[in-house]
Amino acid sequence: MPLNDNREVTPWEVSESLGEGDYLRIAREFGAGIIDNDLRNRLERLAGGTNPFLDQGVFFAHRDLDLVLNDVENGNGFYLYTGRGPSGKMHLGHLLPFMFTRWLQKSFDVNLIIQITDDEKYLFRDLEWKELSEVTRNNILDILSLGFDPQKTHILIDSLNGSTLYRRAVEVSRHINVTLSKAVFGFQDSDNVGKYFFTSIQSVPAFLVSSLLGRNVRCLIPHAIDQDPHFKVSRDVFPKLGYLKPSSIMSKFLPSLKGGGKMSSSDPNSGIFLDDSPQVVRKKIMKYAFSGGRDTAEEQRKYGANPDVDFSFNVYRLIEEDQAKVSRIREDYRTGAMLSGELKTMVAEKISQVLAQLKEKREETVESYEEFLFSEERLIDSFQ
Repeated sequence: MPLNDNREVTPWEVSESLGEGDYLRIAREFGAGIIDNDLRNRLERLAGGTNPFLDQGVFFAHRDLDLVLNDVENGNGFYLYTGRGPSGKMHLGHLLPFMFTRWLQKSFDVNLIIQITDDEKYLFRDLEWKELSEVTRNNILDILSLGFDPQKTHILIDSLNGSTLYRRAVEVSRHINVTLSKAVFGFQDSDNVGKYFFTSIQSVPAFLVSSLLGRNVRCLIPHAIDQDPHFKVSRDVFPKLGYLKPSSIMSKFLPSLKGGGKMSSSDPNSGIFLDDSPQVVRKKIMKYAFSGGRDTAEEQRKYGANPDVDFSFNVYRLIEEDQAKVSRIREDYRTGAMLSGELKTMVAEKISQVLAQLKEKREETVESYEEFLFSEERLIDSFQ
């Protein structure tokens, strides 16, 4: 979606790195609400615990999150929907939103649809089906390594679940015209027609439960803010089809190791990948991780560092469960009691521990992979 300053934030492109003020402005221009202290505290109270993604302001904006919480208080419940476009190996930037989604599922004991949009990558990235098939399976195993509930998690793969998706997507598409698609997504006349149709496909999981059950069930979608244009369009269409508007909770991006833009699957030195060895993790952190420290140790001891722009600290604050420890590290780094090299060493070790745990869980999940795959019957049964 074009911003007022001519930069682009779309589901496929973010023109440059974004600062705190940029995120707030984008949310306002998109028409999303900001999660204030009252709403965050209410969510954590109903969830029965705090979450660093909320407390650290990573998930910062929303659409109708308050209505989801109203339903929780009234005993009506909701379900979760999120997704992944399988374009290559997964890195930490891809995984962190799924960590938050897993917390939501566990806290509220709700069903989750994970849509794997292999068709999107075929249309937008010119990847071939054979390549997509292998990447898709690997990405799903990486996601499931987080420990999602097999009884309440439904992996919906677009190319394999067309019978569920297509008719419902057609119903959505009748209410989206070409002019709107061009305005929202920046499409050109030269773009293939599949791109214009894709938003209709991505909309389906947000009302699929309601369609299958024959009654409205509210959907909450955790996603990065660049995906909001899809669901902004969906919210205009759903009432015309008799369904509730989907609710969203939106996150910022985990920046590139180098400090600008997002981590990229096509640039191995822009992020920490889930199959990186401890040696590779340490090398990347020590060599490439953007630092909030000073030019010399002497200056840093005297003036301190800026943890808010430091890649290592910004990852650490999300993967360290002991938030009291995070606060201590932040203060030590800010005041100069901890140097950049010390922080990087500590964070590299912590990341490697997390990756080792995920690898072990991933190997266990290979055998249960089929249990998570979507079927209409299994989804309906999970709501009984």
